[in-house]
Amino acid sequence: MMTELPAFDWQAEALACPASPAACLALGRRIADLAKARAVTARAEVVTVAVVATHTVDMLLPMLIVEAAKRGLLLNVATMPFGQLEPLICVADSELYAAQPDVVVLANLLDENGIWGDRFTALSQDQASHEVAAYADRMRDLLQQLRQNCAAQLVVWNQPPPARLAYGLADAWVAPRQRGLRSELNDAVARVASAISGVSIFDIDGLASELGTRAFYDTRMALLARQPFSTAANLAIAAGLARHTLSRRRAARKCIVVDLDNTLWGGVIGEDGVSGIKLGDEFPGNAFKAFQRVLKGYRDRGFLLAIASKNNLQDVKEVFDSHSDMVLQWSDFSAHEIHWNDKASSLRAIAAALNIGIDALVFVDDNPIERAWVHEQLPDVLVVDLPKEPFRYVAALDAVEALDQWMLTNEDRERASLYQSEQSRAELRKQVGSAEDFLQALQIRAVVGAIDGASQNRVVQLLGKTNQFNVTTRRHSDADLQTMLAQPGAFGFWMRTSDRFGDHGLIAVAIVVPDAGTTYRIDSFLMSCRVLGRQLERALMAAVVQRVQQQGGSALLGEFIATRKNAPASALFATLNFSDIATEKGPGWWRLDALATAAQVPPFVELVVESAANAKLD
Repeated sequence: MMTELPAFDWQAEALACPASPAACLALGRRIADLAKARAVTARAEVVTVAVVATHTVDMLLPMLIVEAAKRGLLLNVATMPFGQLEPLICVADSELYAAQPDVVVLANLLDENGIWGDRFTALSQDQASHEVAAYADRMRDLLQQLRQNCAAQLVVWNQPPPARLAYGLADAWVAPRQRGLRSELNDAVARVASAISGVSIFDIDGLASELGTRAFYDTRMALLARQPFSTAANLAIAAGLARHTLSRRRAARKCIVVDLDNTLWGGVIGEDGVSGIKLGDEFPGNAFKAFQRVLKGYRDRGFLLAIASKNNLQDVKEVFDSHSDMVLQWSDFSAHEIHWNDKASSLRAIAAALNIGIDALVFVDDNPIERAWVHEQLPDVLVVDLPKEPFRYVAALDAVEALDQWMLTNEDRERASLYQSEQSRAELRKQVGSAEDFLQALQIRAVVGAIDGASQNRVVQLLGKTNQFNVTTRRHSDADLQTMLAQPGAFGFWMRTSDRFGDHGLIAVAIVVPDAGTTYRIDSFLMSCRVLGRQLERALMAAVVQRVQQQGGSALLGEFIATRKNAPASALFATLNFSDIATEKGPGWWRLDALATAAQVPPFVELVVESAANAKLD
């Protein structure tokens, strides 16, 4: 009989927990007991994590549990013996796989007592290159074995800087350089990881560089307990791992909305004029210029930028048009709300204009009154607590974990330009008469292909973040997807679309699995909200039906699981002539027997099905 655990607000206690090993150990044990018992509310997500390490992690794990709890994640930590990488990973019935982890962290550190550390001076350049290749091969073998034996998300550490340079001052110019070789090794491991599904890199090298190697390592603990890191380092690693884990389980927000006066530049444009605002290469204007450069970088990473400012539009346009130190251009912003209405109304208008949810917005404003108003009116908007000093703006934005991205796709990098193309489409819509004429004038082309290694990252990303046109909102990981598509008869499609104004990228996914007999079931069917209203769901369903028919299928089941946000997808099956079978199978279930009736491609869409997607599975 399971002992009932006393209830407590684990997230609140984690947020209040002092940053000390003793406090983390005590609270970590209580939270771990709660997670193991699964005695949690429906809002909590329990994640089983196994850390496979070459060193002891007894101090790290309680800190990791507490840091995850701060972020709303309950970790059920499966403790593994240290220094047992191959026995744990390469034996299919090891205790690692018996734990059925959701996340496996591979924390392999180089031996500081061997050729990678104190004996580095014994390595020639050729030997050093050989060692890098050998280490990368070992990591490839271990990660492939992990992927073969379990469906967990895999996180591999890269290597921190050496605790001690064997060449001392001469490391700056000798060949091979100890620090340089570790960078080569980290690059090699990153290439290995990118070729294996569901693997991400945890950048412990970056953490060590931020903290400084003298503060990162603890020689006494390394000798006493084979625990090489200081308390400060373990706290930083725990926070970083918790943040990394959360980024893989939650999609980043999409749009950064910024104020202008005293946010993008110093001063008030309506009072100081273009020549009077603080923006340039001298302090404090250089702090605002630096912030603009960082915002430009976020745009390059795929985040949309928008303006919400209480200002005269003409004054603002004058700054963008004539100030030589403006880094950001008018065209860098996908939406502009510049008037004297309240900021909450502006944010609603921005979300509507970009066809994204309010909860996709991050709001940046120097004025605490404006921030408080938005927080009260729109609690789903993430409001950045911007500091008073402009030189701290960059750090405040980088600390926003809702903007974390554990990977980048081509679609991410092109997102801002895609939204700009949408403005051209809006202009066309105003010029033509009917909706049909507009769609015909767009010259839409849709290409459907089979999910493979090249498309999998983007597919998993769409599965994780698409909310509106998504019939089931199932959040499959890389490993889940591979396991599902490995079933005989299962198949997965992606769809890319383009039109006369440009390429939308990969914007839709369909995953279909066998059900019973000659019946197939749609596990997932989703499409990016930015192409809604163009009947592209008909084109994708036509490709799905064609494939089911090729495989001898006679019927197709569809399921709609209602959420707070997916109402736009609720009519999909009815529109495509599926029959409501709620009375026999339960609410939300639909069935299509006359397959040809759903295989009609809209006349204004050119559908191309690639050969791999058209091929019948063996």
